[in-house]
Amino acid sequence: MLIYKYSKYKFFFDLQNFFLFILFFDNYLKGKTITMIQYSIKDLEKLTGIKAHTIRIWEKRYDIVNPHRTSTNIRFYTDMDLKKLMNVASLVRFGLKISSLSGLSYEELNEKIVETYHNPFASNSFIDQLVVAMTDLDDKKFNFILSNATLDKGFENTIIEVIFPFMERLGLLWQTGNINSAHERFVMNILRQKLIVAIDGLFFQPDINSKLFVMFLPKDEFHEIELLFFRYIIRKNGHKIVYLGQSIPILDLKDIVSIKNPDYLFTCINLPQHEAEVKMYLSKLAVLFSHQTIFVAGKQLNSYHELLPLNIQKITSVVDFKKIIDKMD
Repeated sequence: MLIYKYSKYKFFFDLQNFFLFILFFDNYLKGKTITMIQYSIKDLEKLTGIKAHTIRIWEKRYDIVNPHRTSTNIRFYTDMDLKKLMNVASLVRFGLKISSLSGLSYEELNEKIVETYHNPFASNSFIDQLVVAMTDLDDKKFNFILSNATLDKGFENTIIEVIFPFMERLGLLWQTGNINSAHERFVMNILRQKLIVAIDGLFFQPDINSKLFVMFLPKDEFHEIELLFFRYIIRKNGHKIVYLGQSIPILDLKDIVSIKNPDYLFTCINLPQHEAEVKMYLSKLAVLFSHQTIFVAGKQLNSYHELLPLNIQKITSVVDFKKIIDKMD
């Protein structure tokens, strides 16, 4: 496990907890100087999916990357090494031979990537190139990759197979100090815009069987990509939505529910907190909204092991929720 270092604090991070990391970052790092750390070969393996043994072969035989050494003779790699390796990994997945890539510069590898994007390719390659576009803050390239992924896979599968794994990869990049809050906002603004455009583009004609959902994030929860995607799924299935969005106090939610009387509530809980706090919040929801079924998704629910109140239903995946919503009258 890696240690992420900055001016006053040290944290250990679970590599899978992408959303938890964002919240730690927003709450604890704002205004503090970040100390960038160097990559070991194991770091590169985790970030690129390329085995350390393969990276060493590419170094010695094809001169793909050249490790640096500290004053104590410990090998390390730079940000540029990471990005170059990601580009090479993508092109190899496309079917190009490593020997044909060994003499190419970073810019030439980028050009080769653009050429290759005219052909169908795998999810891992989309993810690799989204990472490179994000670290370069290249919105044109980022949107180009998203468009190609959507054409190849369709919108929903792009979110599930590309965007969600990409967001997990972001957690690794934050941990190693390769990106900061500007990168996070760059990505979230693009993804939020894409989701809202997709939602607005859905044909929507409610009928007598349409249910009403109130969708919200709990107080102090601000990252809504997950909630927006579930909003898309619900609207696509012909149901009505009152979308409240970020950081809704529970008493304000109570007022809205009393006015609209929805069939269902939907929320996501990702803010890091003790299981007892999650239990207390869920209990409040269950009591205050006893006449509604409450769907709850998010990282905190995935690791929650207490018995849930009868009117609260845990959502562990998009696939599971689609099965539930398909059965609604």
